[in-house]
Amino acid sequence: MVLYLFVNVLFILKYVGRTDIPAYLVAIIYAIIFVGFVYLYYKFASKISQNVYRITSIILLGILILAISLALVNIDPYSVRVDRWSAVSFFLDALFNGQYPYGAHTHVSDTNFPSPFPVWHFINVGFYLLGDVGIGLIFFLILVFVFIQFYFDSYRKTFYFFALLALSPAYWWEVAVRSDSLSNAFLVLIFIIWYAKKKYSVDKNFLLTVVFCGLIASTRLSAIIPVALFLFGSYIRTSWIKKIIFPLAILGLVFLTFLPFILWNVDGELIFFSRNPFMSQTSVGNPVILTLMIIAGMLFALKWKNTNEYFGYTASFIFLFILTSQLGLMLNDQSTESFFTNSIYDVSYFTLYLPYSIMYLTTKVKDA
Repeated sequence: MVLYLFVNVLFILKYVGRTDIPAYLVAIIYAIIFVGFVYLYYKFASKISQNVYRITSIILLGILILAISLALVNIDPYSVRVDRWSAVSFFLDALFNGQYPYGAHTHVSDTNFPSPFPVWHFINVGFYLLGDVGIGLIFFLILVFVFIQFYFDSYRKTFYFFALLALSPAYWWEVAVRSDSLSNAFLVLIFIIWYAKKKYSVDKNFLLTVVFCGLIASTRLSAIIPVALFLFGSYIRTSWIKKIIFPLAILGLVFLTFLPFILWNVDGELIFFSRNPFMSQTSVGNPVILTLMIIAGMLFALKWKNTNEYFGYTASFIFLFILTSQLGLMLNDQSTESFFTNSIYDVSYFTLYLPYSIMYLTTKVKDA
């Protein structure tokens, strides 16, 4: 609950703080409303039937879809200084025009280039052809609704999950700027809850796991973190030969998805080596912090005993990972600007743990 409040209060402080409205007062009011909702829900939830929750869950989903649709229609994407939507859209523009897509800059700056990996762009082709990659926000919302219900088999829990999502300013920021980051996080969550529900394992479902891990790894670097935390325990229980083959096979699959871009020839030059998504996704990394986080990640991955615990540990680890990364940037930053005004600090990365914090809170809801 603290992690949930942290990311949402952080967004309030940053973006409300840019207006004349007192941001700290808004943050306090928001926290009171959230805690009040949780208290009332736990007090009266058991008195409401699953059938009522089924109806209200579907109504809530419809309201969220309508709200997202209105945002897509009324907010000019070129008016926002966040380029995650154009990193995908301009990539596909260039690709369909026969130009090297990782060389297409975004609408924000001539020095900002697409950072998502090939599979994520492929997933977004359908939304792009429909006229707006922001449609993916609706698609992944519906998809996660289906899988949350599939996992919990409880509309009481499904309603709670989506109520917390609806109460999240961080989520609505993602919608307002057409960010695809949380949609990618939802895709990873969907894989994990499906895999857990089916009771699959690395050892018994080796090929299936390799394929899905390879495809997920070829969407974004950040997508690897929750999957690694989820599968590491299962991975170390496999044979030595599988321990060796597993990461090599995943790397091989990722390499195949990049191969067309690696071989992309412009005037006799393989341009991939001068402009590729790794340059964007690793440009602000710190080797020392990364090493420490890998060690911490192994410890976190071995700590959880069931999937419900996994959600809590994953939310905590991603929070810790992003926090240490931002602190590392602050230590190296010579600017006099504050955390909320300096563009080098991106609070939106904290939204990556939001689905897992909500899932963990949802596991605490009792069906009876």
